[in-house]
Amino acid sequence: MTTRWTAKAFAAFAILALAAAAPVFSQGETRHYYTELYRYPQGGFPTSATLDLTFGLDGTLVGYYRPTDGGVTPVHGSVSGSRIALDIGGGDPLHVTGTVENDGKIVGRAFRSFGRAVYSFIGRPIPNDSTLPRVPR
Repeated sequence: MTTRWTAKAFAAFAILALAAAAPVFSQGETRHYYTELYRYPQGGFPTSATLDLTFGLDGTLVGYYRPTDGGVTPVHGSVSGSRIALDIGGGDPLHVTGTVENDGKIVGRAFRSFGRAVYSFIGRPIPNDSTLPRVPR
């Protein structure tokens, strides 16, 4: 009897752990992030921006990247489990590849196709806030 209970408890724990391992995104949900780009591995002063991402049920992402020095840049990408890939801008976009951690933070590397610079990318989630600037769709 104890063995049966232990096996059931272990199975339930394993299911809960797997469910907590990957962030859950709802279709049409928009999440907002404060982002920082650091030159890798040198560090230095970060380039900061806000990032708004809307998640599609099929794993697609669309949104806007807004550097603190002005401007709005379109973003598209995908998410699968905890893995995320973003292209910020057109032409020679900034490619971001990384993971979405359990707390919602995006951590990864960023680079351009026609450049040698590699950046550390961090996106910290911020609550949905109606005071954030929005770009009409």
